[in-house]
Amino acid sequence: MELIRTWILTVTVSAMIIALAEGLMPQGTVKRVGRLTGGLVLMLGILQPLVHMDYDELFLVANGLGEVVVESREEQDMRNNEAMKSIIEKELSAYALDKAQTLGLGCTVSITCHLGENDVPYPDQAVVTGLSGEAQKQTMMRLLREDLGIPDARQIYEGGEEAS
Repeated sequence: MELIRTWILTVTVSAMIIALAEGLMPQGTVKRVGRLTGGLVLMLGILQPLVHMDYDELFLVANGLGEVVVESREEQDMRNNEAMKSIIEKELSAYALDKAQTLGLGCTVSITCHLGENDVPYPDQAVVTGLSGEAQKQTMMRLLREDLGIPDARQIYEGGEEAS
């Protein structure tokens, strides 16, 4: 609502200044050019809030979805980073599972990421379930280490012999 108050004040002051300037101008071409210029300045004052408007907030208010909760930039960044991290975890898990199936390994894989430098998610840990035999575990360990950079110590194997 502060935006509307500021906008009304800006348009009112602009109109008053334009009217005063128009009253001081001599008749003729100068006055016509002055009116045109004044009209353009007033139009800019009227349209200026459209440039700075938060359209998401306007949509919520227009649809009567109650009081709008405005997040800080840090909260938005944190929420976006978590969403990106979740998507990357799913994609990496699907990639590792696809590679395992290509190698004939019947298992499930869940990759967990950490936010690193500049809030970029990187694979941090893998949980592999359902492998049987040390040879399959060693193959999977190599795949996770070489393709995703997950060290052996950050790989957890469930449902079979313990791999170390």
